[in-house]
Amino acid sequence: MRLRQLEYFVAICESGSFSAAANELLVAQPSLSQQVRALEGELGAELLERGRQGVALTAAGRVFLPKARAVLAAVDEARKSVTDLVGGFVGELHVLTVRSVASGVLPAGIVRWHDEYPATVLRLHDYSHRRDLEAAMRAGQGDLAIGPRPRDWDGPVETLGFESLVVAGRGPYDTPRASVAELGAAKWVHFESEQGMSEVLEWAARSLGFTPRVVARVGQVAAALRLAVEGIGYTIIPANAVPHGWSQHVRPLEPTLYREMTAYGRGPMVQLARRFVDLLTSVELPLVTPEELPSDALVC
Repeated sequence: MRLRQLEYFVAICESGSFSAAANELLVAQPSLSQQVRALEGELGAELLERGRQGVALTAAGRVFLPKARAVLAAVDEARKSVTDLVGGFVGELHVLTVRSVASGVLPAGIVRWHDEYPATVLRLHDYSHRRDLEAAMRAGQGDLAIGPRPRDWDGPVETLGFESLVVAGRGPYDTPRASVAELGAAKWVHFESEQGMSEVLEWAARSLGFTPRVVARVGQVAAALRLAVEGIGYTIIPANAVPHGWSQHVRPLEPTLYREMTAYGRGPMVQLARRFVDLLTSVELPLVTPEELPSDALVC
């Protein structure tokens, strides 16, 4: 049974004749008659009584007509649902990210998103570590991932910018930048292995050439920052995770450190995912653009 056959049958019933339905549908009358005959053959019953005065429904036709109309209405509704989704009028967008990005990078973009697409629902799920984010994305748990550049990724990856990494401790400081010698002599508040910033801090230590003397380990960026400010030791965190009024407790490093932020998916970004990425590139995020990145910067 084909949708065209249902459309032809309903059109005949509503117009009252084969010729009127053919004119309305812009099809040849023999073709229309053939399709209705094929429909009746599949159903095993005549749906229409054909006469000089037009057509009339048989008992089978009277039963079948409301069902045919319901099918066509459902198809129209399905088409409209997809059109509305593609247009950004309705739908859910599942975004996966890491915890520090969810609170430090994305809020401005999410606010703008709901200003422009108020009928949509954005579902944000955050992970502690980059590898957990990548695993969830590979498993099909989200439409789009926002986070550090993934490792060995087969799908599309787009750069959104670079977040600045800063060293935090009990400020204020005597020098505007933290030197490698200072970092090597300091005590350190490190992160547990399940926290993605543990990987970042280890990378920074290797890149700068010092070994952190660890005196504490935590699972959250906010906890590491608080312990550092209390004087337990230094830690490295994204600059966008520093609360307002705490700038005296953080400094950039020498050379400056950055972490690349990307948007990626399993296949070509389409529909709401494409719109969200385009929106993120158009709003002012707490990220440095590739053009603004210092020439001597170290990028994680």
